[in-house]
Amino acid sequence: MAELVHQPTDAPAQIDEKKKQKLLELVRGRAVARPTDLADDEVMVWPSLVVIEAVSATIFLAIMVFLSVMVNAPLLEMADPNKTPNPAKAPWYFLNLQEMLLHMDPALAGIIVPSVALIMIAAIPYIDRSPLGVGILGTSTKGRKIIWFTTVFTIVVETGLILLDEASGRTGFWLKTLFNDWGLPEWSSGMVMPTIVIGIFIAALVVAVKKIFNPTTRELIIALYTGFFVSYWFLAIIGTSFRGPGQDLILPWNLPLVHH
Repeated sequence: MAELVHQPTDAPAQIDEKKKQKLLELVRGRAVARPTDLADDEVMVWPSLVVIEAVSATIFLAIMVFLSVMVNAPLLEMADPNKTPNPAKAPWYFLNLQEMLLHMDPALAGIIVPSVALIMIAAIPYIDRSPLGVGILGTSTKGRKIIWFTTVFTIVVETGLILLDEASGRTGFWLKTLFNDWGLPEWSSGMVMPTIVIGIFIAALVVAVKKIFNPTTRELIIALYTGFFVSYWFLAIIGTSFRGPGQDLILPWNLPLVHH
């Protein structure tokens, strides 16, 4: 009977195999198996995609032409350089900045806050470098819960701050008068106090999300970005539908009818 001899394995091969294993990572896939032949999954850009886009664009253009011919646009009267409309509102996509101008210094509302927000958004890819879940709304079930929580938090906080500042006569929660009594420059109440308030509530959002959801870096960034996104649209809606003559708060159905 032949005697079985145990041959020792190659040590360098074991080391290489260990190195390869360290590079592996287990990820949750969308399917148990994926066919190697992807021909059935592919769609050609021409004509499949381009034809659909061209037809959609043609239909949309036809609808716009029909509406422009058949329906009178709600235009205001002819421009009069001697008469400023009340309220004088910016285009809708700038009404969020115009709303902030009512509550803080123009330099802070129009330059500093938007610049900081854009810089932070541009920095997201350098902070969150994980490729997992890219392109998926909320990334996970917990991420979607964080989106809803942040949306409610942002709307409630900003509604309260707007109402409180309006009640104080837009004096920075009654602090503008106090700062003036102390002999401090006027810009201090319009820059220092709003900056402190913004910082406090951003920190409060971060702490609340961490305590409630124990988020990953991706999920924490989702919370911060959701706060920015909701603020953009919420302040634009306030400026569009809740600001009447003199930029006073007014219910939408009480706005003056200025369209003819």
